[in-house]
Amino acid sequence: MAVTTTLADSVPPLLEAFGRLHPVMVHLPLGLVFAAFAVEAWRVVQRRREMSPFTPTALGLAALSGVMAGATGIAFAESHGSGDDLFWHRWLGIGATVACAGAAWAAWRAARPAGIDAVPAVRGLVVGLTVLVAWSGHLGANMVWGPGFVWEPLVEQGDASERTGADATGAAPAAGDAPGEAPAAVAPGAPAADPVRTEKLAFFRSNILPIFETRCYECHGNGKRKGGLRMDDRASLVSKDDEGLWIVKAGDAKDSVLINRVLLPAEDDLSMPPEGERLAAAQVEDLRKWIEDGAVMPEAADAAAEQAPAAGASSAAAAAKPAPLAARPAAPARRPLAQDLPPLGAGEAEAAAGLRAKGINVTPMAAGASTFTVSMPGGPEVGDVDFVAIYPMAARIEELSLARSSVTDAGVMSMPSLPNARSVRLDNTGLTDVGITAVLSRTLDAEVVNLVNTPATDRAFTALGQLPYLRKVYLYGTKVSPDGVAAFRQARPGVEVNVGGTP
Repeated sequence: MAVTTTLADSVPPLLEAFGRLHPVMVHLPLGLVFAAFAVEAWRVVQRRREMSPFTPTALGLAALSGVMAGATGIAFAESHGSGDDLFWHRWLGIGATVACAGAAWAAWRAARPAGIDAVPAVRGLVVGLTVLVAWSGHLGANMVWGPGFVWEPLVEQGDASERTGADATGAAPAAGDAPGEAPAAVAPGAPAADPVRTEKLAFFRSNILPIFETRCYECHGNGKRKGGLRMDDRASLVSKDDEGLWIVKAGDAKDSVLINRVLLPAEDDLSMPPEGERLAAAQVEDLRKWIEDGAVMPEAADAAAEQAPAAGASSAAAAAKPAPLAARPAAPARRPLAQDLPPLGAGEAEAAAGLRAKGINVTPMAAGASTFTVSMPGGPEVGDVDFVAIYPMAARIEELSLARSSVTDAGVMSMPSLPNARSVRLDNTGLTDVGITAVLSRTLDAEVVNLVNTPATDRAFTALGQLPYLRKVYLYGTKVSPDGVAAFRQARPGVEVNVGGTP
């Protein structure tokens, strides 16, 4: 997904925009140095003693473009960089630029008739420069995609099993098991579904996934592996870092680096998230609870089975829901989501790809599914005009997230009905009660609604009260009153209302 980074508060917008030219500018000197290397290598193969006139020109242009790449890189690092990879990437890049200038001068001298004896030495210098530039680029790639990104598909499965604590048979621990514990045995003939695990998965999707999507996936999800970590892959998240410390140690929050990092002060270089406001106390407590309960989340291998019914499953199986807590009345039964929808086809896949190109995440709920999860991760740069683009697939949307976008009350007024939307996230938007009511009136099947850090007041309870299948609503950081919350809880005892403390 094309994620637009939220501007750091301390970096002027003009400097931020200049820095974002770095990924474009850095490829020019790389290409020129490699071209010079290729040309001279070919001349060596041809046994030609003289240097190509192209080489000093290419190296000179590489030095000039390297200055621009370095300047944009320094600006970019003001809001996006930290760690050893950045340190070495920066100084190797600066060193390569200086070396380019020197190599260009030496190549120019060697290209003259009187300098032909220096050609072998200059060619050796070009080889060394190529290695230097390549290594600097490799470190830059590490910061974006993580170490070993290129050869990762070739790594044997056994290495990954060892890293994530798999047993000798190669089987990964069950998602609910803490490291070092044996997976719980399943009795023959027992039902495959585990109610406890199902409830923990529901907690992850409603409480933890919104945090990851809005504050973490920008660098550690949706294809990005900064520092080698993917937080949308449990095998990567529940593992040890390069120093042997658990990133997330299932069952033990106090020894999990994730918790330690989110508690660091904002000025600490290791604090996470590195930009924006610190996580709210309630969010940190949710993370603690999630880890202490086993860090349950969909595994890469079984996410499809947990997120949607397999293709060909019966309507009854597709409609199966976790049993509600005994203290809460059950919500009315509802029809299966995909009852009238065939599996996603080539046309829908093409439309989804077009939206992803605009910075809007559109992802099938699972393999063979009939619905999408849609989110607009572009931050304040994504607004009403972009939102209109999802209208043609309204019937296919099962999860909708407008979190952190600039969608306005006026922009959602033309929104069509989303008859299959079960999860609606409006958190960290400027939508008032008017806009919230407009969205919820189009998503009447919603089961989970997130209004965190919005201007919502007690008037929002009127719209929430019209959702017959509502099970959870998140309201911390809003303007709702304790009296309004109490009245809503009394009117809808089957709904869990989270205002940042105990529901």
